[in-house]
Amino acid sequence: MWKTALVVGAAALLAGCQDSRQANEENFSTAIQSYLDSRDGLCVGVPGRSYPYQAEHDSPLIVEDRARLAALASVGLVRQVGTEQAPRYELTPQADTYLRRAGSEPSQGERDAFCTGRLVLKRINYFTEPASAGGFTVSQVNYVYHLADAAPWITDGAVLDAYEDLRALTAPEVQGQARLILTNKGWVHQNLFR
Repeated sequence: MWKTALVVGAAALLAGCQDSRQANEENFSTAIQSYLDSRDGLCVGVPGRSYPYQAEHDSPLIVEDRARLAALASVGLVRQVGTEQAPRYELTPQADTYLRRAGSEPSQGERDAFCTGRLVLKRINYFTEPASAGGFTVSQVNYVYHLADAAPWITDGAVLDAYEDLRALTAPEVQGQARLILTNKGWVHQNLFR
């Protein structure tokens, strides 16, 4: 009798343990939140690679840089030290709190950025049934997340106007999509798969 109770108890314990390899919202939520946690919150690119920085030409890109620098100056991340005709900008002490330096290889297309907050998963909308692709088992997951604990400068009107995609990314609900890969330790976001 006690052996039967022991077997039933062990089976109940095993049933209660979550298998991280199953395709379900809980496991996908864990994988996506791990990916969101690996990011630096929400970032805006910093014009220029070294400071003081001077936007010397009137190309459309430089005009955009000047607008972004003016917006960043209005929230105290950079300071204008040049004239109106030849504006030069330098980083403020406050900038160090938010500045994330790009890698040493500018050819990779990375730029320095001001980052704030953290990205938090709100819910999984839906996911595809796991399927084989390129020798891996994968699932496509659509989800909703939001920005939390962000500094006020990220939602300042001037900054929102200078960075066109920022309004959508600071909304209460942001749509996201992820391709998750099944590993021997469970589901992993494709950007974290090594």
